[in-house]
Amino acid sequence: MRTLAALLLLAAVARADEPSPVAVRARAEPSTVTIGTRFRYTVEVISAKDAEVFVTQPVDRIGDCDIVDFGIDPPSRRDAKTVLSRWYQLVCWEPGHHLLESPPVQYRTAGTEKRDAPGDELGVTVESLLEEEPNAADIRDIKAPEPIPVDWRPYWLLGGGLLAAMLVAFVLHHTLNRPKRAAPSAPRRPPHEIAAAELERLRGRRLVEHGAFKEYYSALSDIVRRYLEDRFKLRAPEMTTEEFLLATARDGRLMPAHRRLLGEFMTESDLVKFARHLPTIADSERAWTAARRFVDETAAAPPEVERAAG
Repeated sequence: MRTLAALLLLAAVARADEPSPVAVRARAEPSTVTIGTRFRYTVEVISAKDAEVFVTQPVDRIGDCDIVDFGIDPPSRRDAKTVLSRWYQLVCWEPGHHLLESPPVQYRTAGTEKRDAPGDELGVTVESLLEEEPNAADIRDIKAPEPIPVDWRPYWLLGGGLLAAMLVAFVLHHTLNRPKRAAPSAPRRPPHEIAAAELERLRGRRLVEHGAFKEYYSALSDIVRRYLEDRFKLRAPEMTTEEFLLATARDGRLMPAHRRLLGEFMTESDLVKFARHLPTIADSERAWTAARRFVDETAAAPPEVERAAG
């Protein structure tokens, strides 16, 4: 037993000393800025051929700086390795030296569990505008008196009266001469009602009870993606999960809590559909509940409620 324990310990130490197949490199351009000035922060993830990489997407901030824009460059090859590049437009509002740590990156190779890749960090100096102008806060001479402005109010009243008369005449003309309108068609069902009905039909198919987890999660994911396309005009069915989450974070139409709920749900669905992950019945029910909660909480307010709020 002691010999086996010693061998396992030596194997663990050997694995710890192995160089990581994934390297993270960060850079800032420029590295010295003034308060409120945007600068570009780029993160490159360089991985070996057999490594699968998972990059965490920050939503609002990196270090002490706010994210105002971001994007993903197409993967490239460098020295027989894959390079994933992400860029961020950042703004800092406090002067001083700020340390920016790269977003967390995980990887795994064939037959191994996920591991954390060594991160990278760099410093950015934010300068105050007052420090560049020592006398910016000094008292200055009184400005020369400004000339008395022309009183344009009578002219505005006359022009407003003429414009109002023309507007009344235009409205009366179109009211008396407008053609008869056709009977309005029935209003289209709101996207959240359609999605809720489809979720109930999916539950009634009892796919989970028959062990058809992959078909169940595929149908559940398609319902949510169609709802997002109809509700927020996002081309969700044509995006990968990562591209879709980046789009929802960028345009700001989803609150952070809803983005996190959606990210967890979509990631779990991808694991079942593509990574052969076998969920439990409880997992499937929780995924259905998360989808229904997301639809209910992001549904648009009824027209009468919106008019009352306005």
